[in-house]
Amino acid sequence: MTSAAPASILASGTQPKALPPILVGRRAVVTGAARGMGKAIADAFEEAGASVVRLDVKGDENVIACDVSNEESVRRTFKAIAEAGAIDDIVHAAAIAVVSSVEDMSAADFTRQIDVNLKGSFLVSREAARYLQAGGNLLFIASQGGLKAWGLWGAYCASKAGVLRLADSLTEELAPRGIRVNSISPGSVETDMISTTIADVARQTGSDQESVRARYEAAIPMGRFARPGEIASVAVAICSSLFSYVNGSNIVVDGGELSR
Repeated sequence: MTSAAPASILASGTQPKALPPILVGRRAVVTGAARGMGKAIADAFEEAGASVVRLDVKGDENVIACDVSNEESVRRTFKAIAEAGAIDDIVHAAAIAVVSSVEDMSAADFTRQIDVNLKGSFLVSREAARYLQAGGNLLFIASQGGLKAWGLWGAYCASKAGVLRLADSLTEELAPRGIRVNSISPGSVETDMISTTIADVARQTGSDQESVRARYEAAIPMGRFARPGEIASVAVAICSSLFSYVNGSNIVVDGGELSR
């Protein structure tokens, strides 16, 4: 007989109220950190003791402006960050999604997703290869969509599949230098992005948003979308000493959806 799960886990399914200080002394860079998963990851890294440099396409008083699809923007931003101090961890969470059938998608929309999601991953990882030292981590926020495709998600899934193969290559290149490369593939997460894409899917299929969301949730054994903090806590663990021998792994965090 197994012991019962703690009531707090059964009640919420979210990360603990306070993450343990397992990243004290580390300096991390998180892209896409203005909102959604990127913001949750940046917040969680700080809670775990790291100092965090937050990047997003639009900056503010807490976020440095950096367009990950622009080579010069990425080069200049990371150079300035590295000049200010050593970088221990880079978490690349910036991404966009445009849902459309292949038949109806414009070449511009396809290219934009490749530029942000795949080219952006290449540009950020190139700076990671230049600035990370032994003991460093490069972590990609990929997607369940990089492992399985669905109708209307073709360009997004193609871009994320490319991210996973890029991560595989980088694992081989950076491991001899003591740098770990891993990825997380979330399923549906409660963010502005999923709300927007659900609305787009509903419009393109002649459905209402509630039925689209219900269909997505029904495909998940746990019956709900992930909360951003549930992805963030996995990112913290991967970049900590707890996962010191985890390298070249893609950790699927989708509530069991791909098990079906």
